[in-house]
Amino acid sequence: MNVIVNENASENHEGQLYHYFDGEKWIEKWEKTNLDVARVVMENHLQELEPLRNQVLIGELSPLAYHIQIYSFDLKLLSSYTGIPKRHIKKHLKPKYFNQLEDDILEKYAQAIGISVEELKKV
Repeated sequence: MNVIVNENASENHEGQLYHYFDGEKWIEKWEKTNLDVARVVMENHLQELEPLRNQVLIGELSPLAYHIQIYSFDLKLLSSYTGIPKRHIKKHLKPKYFNQLEDDILEKYAQAIGISVEELKKV
């Protein structure tokens, strides 16, 4: 079977366009790359987090709650990365307490999650 691969087959999609010759005719088949699959998974994950994001925007939760979910942390894991007790982290999920945090605590959270302090404060 002859196969020709055209990697730049479409400007709208990432993947590979294969042309197969089955002995009688050419067959064209588009196959997504792993990047396409990863992008779809991430988009779905972000859509699932939209209600949580809205809770942050209306002041029910702190941005820390949102970032914990985005980066797939739980209280125990974040506590082990930061050295901050779980009960304190739980308290920091409330905007009233999160907004009073010192820079060194915010830096611990940001560093553990892998983002900047400015990103940590936003959703």
